[in-house]
Amino acid sequence: MQMALITLLVCLLVFCVATDLRSRMIYDWVTLPGTVVFLVFHLIAKDISMLEPLAGAAGLGVIALLVAVVSKGQFGGGDIKLFMMIGACLGWSIGIWVFMLTFLAAAFIAWPILLLQKLSPQKRKVKELPMAPFIAFSSILMVALAY
Repeated sequence: MQMALITLLVCLLVFCVATDLRSRMIYDWVTLPGTVVFLVFHLIAKDISMLEPLAGAAGLGVIALLVAVVSKGQFGGGDIKLFMMIGACLGWSIGIWVFMLTFLAAAFIAWPILLLQKLSPQKRKVKELPMAPFIAFSSILMVALAY
């Protein structure tokens, strides 16, 4: 049963990464039903306390919303709902690690890009990085470590 949960999560993450890279969009029609499916899964499977996925969805959603407010829109609504879905799937205990690892991974990629842009005479600059690849990487890494 856990394998089905992880397989679904990976499929949804791959789709979200593809759409974020292509159009800078993470669609609500993927993340919101995904959140509900993961919550219902845990309710039926009784594999973990329902407090874990509920706290994961709510907690990661609120923290991501705060990041969006502080970043003045650079961190979008799709990213927020993607974190909610991951929290519903993995729970708070693993989800918070995914959250922290996401920004660490993004920083390791962003810093060299920003440095190269500073040194480059090119006028076209990268203004924002799509976050879904970093969120997916962190989620899959934490799943691999936790299960």
